Amino acid sequence: MLFPVMTRSPTVATIVSVVNKDPQGVVNLNYFTKSADLASPCIDEGIKQVSASGRANDMLTFDASGVFLSSEGGGPLFNDPQTLAPYGGVQFSTTNTGLARGFLIVDDGDDTSEGGTGADLYGEAIMLELSGGAAFGYQALNPGQDAAYTPGAMLGNWGGLTAFLGEILDFGLGMGSAGVTLMPPSEWTTRFFVTPVADGAGTATSQRDCETCSVSIYLSPDQAGTLAGVFDRDTVMRSEPFAPAALPTSAKNVVCTGAVDMTDILPQSVVNQISSQGGWGYVQIRPGTSGHVEDSATVMKLEFNLVNGSATSTISPDGFTSFTGTVNNGVWLRNNGTQGMSSF
Repeated sequence: MLFPVMTRSPTVATIVSVVNKDPQGVVNLNYFTKSADLASPCIDEGIKQVSASGRANDMLTFDASGVFLSSEGGGPLFNDPQTLAPYGGVQFSTTNTGLARGFLIVDDGDDTSEGGTGADLYGEAIMLELSGGAAFGYQALNPGQDAAYTPGAMLGNWGGLTAFLGEILDFGLGMGSAGVTLMPPSEWTTRFFVTPVADGAGTATSQRDCETCSVSIYLSPDQAGTLAGVFDRDTVMRSEPFAPAALPTSAKNVVCTGAVDMTDILPQSVVNQISSQGGWGYVQIRPGTSGHVEDSATVMKLEFNLVNGSATSTISPDGFTSFTGTVNNGVWLRNNGTQGMSSF
């Protein structure tokens, strides 16, 4: 089971909840963390067991970043009685003590499951900004499919890698784009959290081999991704060609995991043209340019008005009525080709 977005800082907590139906009650955590820049590789912190209660149906909540209960390893939180499913003095949080981004793989220590479906584990995460109170959440990626850990690229209980609900943008399978709306950059910040994934077609053997996995990301007005840009709010295409180059100069290479702002993956001329109105387009994932080259990633869009992590900027959707409250809207982007998903 994969938690693709995790942040560690004194002002941001990543609250993780895991439900485990496996009768052995085993919960293993495997953090991959790095500095906040795009180019640095992740550090594999290794697999650590935090539970082996021998009981099914336990729920565990902890702070992956170690802000809460820092002296007790980040958990368990919310008055967990630990009567039937004790944890002992374990370290739930990452061992990274700096400003960090990362992803977390949670497994139950085996390749079997209830009914053979891989459905032993379920998880959710809340990204909580402490000073301003902003938050967004997401459901962990677990496609419910077991495979022997050898180590294999499959996810299942071991942290799997195929996705049935469009959660992974996969260029190699013709599903490397996702439609997205974009708020005016003059008032909003739109940020994309990108985590390359090992789908078995790249050079990484599994997600646990993804310290240097890389993908490229950019925005385009067309689903095929032949131009760099977007449509504005009034049907006009704002774009620049980049052929015969494989990627536009606005594309960014993301190693292991990282966050890029909308204005950083668009040509500056396009940013200027849509500054006060925003627009729409397609997030494009392409092969990376370093390390383990992959062409698949999870992408989450975050729209917010926080400035320097605490103060809030004024937002006025109609030009007359404004507010200065905190806005923090998160959306897990879905690809345009998975059966049952929109082909927009």
